Amino acid sequence: MKRLLRLIGKTLGVLAVLGVVAYGVVYALSDRVMGRTYEVPVAALSIPHDEASIAEGRRLATVHGCFSGCHGKQAEGTIYFDKPPIARVVAPNLTDSVRRYSDAELDATIRHGVRPGGRSLLIMPSESFIQLTNEEVGRIIAFLRALPPAAGPGPSVSLGPLGRIGLATGKFKTAAQLIAATVPPPKAVDGGTSQGRDLAWTVCAPCHDTSLRGTSNPDFTSADLHIVSAYSPEAFTQLLRTGVALGGRNLAAMGEWSRNNLSQLNDAEIAALYGYLHSLSGSARN
Repeated sequence: MKRLLRLIGKTLGVLAVLGVVAYGVVYALSDRVMGRTYEVPVAALSIPHDEASIAEGRRLATVHGCFSGCHGKQAEGTIYFDKPPIARVVAPNLTDSVRRYSDAELDATIRHGVRPGGRSLLIMPSESFIQLTNEEVGRIIAFLRALPPAAGPGPSVSLGPLGRIGLATGKFKTAAQLIAATVPPPKAVDGGTSQGRDLAWTVCAPCHDTSLRGTSNPDFTSADLHIVSAYSPEAFTQLLRTGVALGGRNLAAMGEWSRNNLSQLNDAEIAALYGYLHSLSGSARN
C-alpha cells in the first residue's frame, strides 16, 4: 500500500510539473500574440465642427455602439466582459481616450483594431468598422470630442487561463487577426444594393459575423441572417426598432440593441438593409 501511495504521489507530482510547463508555454505563446505590432495606413480624415455633423456623429456612434452601447451609456466606459477563467475586459472611457489620442490614432483603433504603439486590441469589432468611410469616422470622432469629460474606467484587459489557451491555439483572435481572417459579406444580388451590403457589414456583422451566417460566443448565439427571408418589410422594421421578432417574440440581446442603437437607423437605411438581406435569402433558396 505504501509503495502504491508513493507511486501515486510521484505520478501526481510529475503531472503537476508537466501542467506548469504546459501553462508556461501557453502563457508565452499568448503573450507573443498580444505583443505583435501592426502598421496601419494613415487616412486623410477631416474632422467637422458644425452642429449638423456632430449630431450625425452622435447617431452613427449610437448605431455602432460606441455611445449607449459597448462603452457605456455616455461613452464613459464599462466592464464589457467579466468571466475570470476566460478574461476580464473593460471597455475604456471614450471621453478620456479622445483627449489623449490623435485623430489618426483614434481611426487606427476604430477601423484597424490597433492601439497607439501598434499592438492589436483584444476585443473591438474592427473587422466590421473597417468598412466605415472617412466621412463617417470623422463625424464619429467629432461627436466624441464634443462630449464633456465623464468619470469612468480606463482600458483594462486581464486574460484568464482559458483565454490564454484560446489565444495561443488560435481559437480566440485579436482584432487585427480577425480583420486578416475576415470573410466579407456576399456581394449584392438582384434587389440588393451596395449600401445595403455596407450596412450589413458595419451594423449586423459585429454580432452575426461578416459572413452574416451567425456566430456563437460565451455571451450569446446569433442567428443566420438568411432568416430575413421570412420577414416582410414592416416586420423587419419592427424588429430593428423594437427588438420584437416574428410571432411577437421579444428577443433579449437583440431587443436591447434594437431599442438603444438600431432604432437610430433611418427609414432609407432600413429599406436598403432589408433589400440586401432579403435578396440574399431569396437567392439561397433558388
